[in-house]
Amino acid sequence: MRSVAKILGLIVALTGMWIAPALAALQVDVNQGNIQPMPIAIPDFNGQSGQNIASVVRADLERSGLFKPLDPKSFLDKIANINVPPNFANWRVINAQALVTGEATTQPDGRLRVAFRLWDVFGESQMIGKEYTTAPESWRRVAHIISDEIYQRITGEKGYFDTRIVYISESGPLINRKKRLAIMDEDGFNPSYLTDGAYMVLTPRFNPTAQMIAYMSYIAGKPRGRGLH
Repeated sequence: MRSVAKILGLIVALTGMWIAPALAALQVDVNQGNIQPMPIAIPDFNGQSGQNIASVVRADLERSGLFKPLDPKSFLDKIANINVPPNFANWRVINAQALVTGEATTQPDGRLRVAFRLWDVFGESQMIGKEYTTAPESWRRVAHIISDEIYQRITGEKGYFDTRIVYISESGPLINRKKRLAIMDEDGFNPSYLTDGAYMVLTPRFNPTAQMIAYMSYIAGKPRGRGLH
């Protein structure tokens, strides 16, 4: 069984472009009650998989309840080059407080390079500039990591979108239910089974380092503690 914490060959690097001092006032206090979601503009990223990546980032941030992704139809500008500061006035007109720009390109070795920038629209400054290189099929995980970066930079709290959920999947008739250990992304995508249903499994738990899943199994009516790496 492959490790639950398998590294996907992801390389993270700060970009060398201009980054303004982190003095922008853009911030969400997650400890306050009745928080109004922050309007944030997330245009489709340029290049391969760019539209899919931006769509996942929008869904992640909206699901948190702290952000309100703006309708792309309201955008007055099209981002042609993410390395050039945007025309902030055009984003203020639609009341965007933050702007995310990005691009996804295929490298000569076949890997996918994804870069993104987070901008404070009213402060007219860049808050984050990062890039990631990974296997093309890992684009969804990169999107979750970008969401985590945006969430943490604006709220000050660690993001949770690049996490996985272990659960018990039940199927079959009530008198002969099959219970299998399963795992999926935080947003419900990429589900897979970790056991084959030959025996009942209960109470899955990640160990503190997330290198193993511990669970209880019943084989021939006898409980046994088990673990998966």
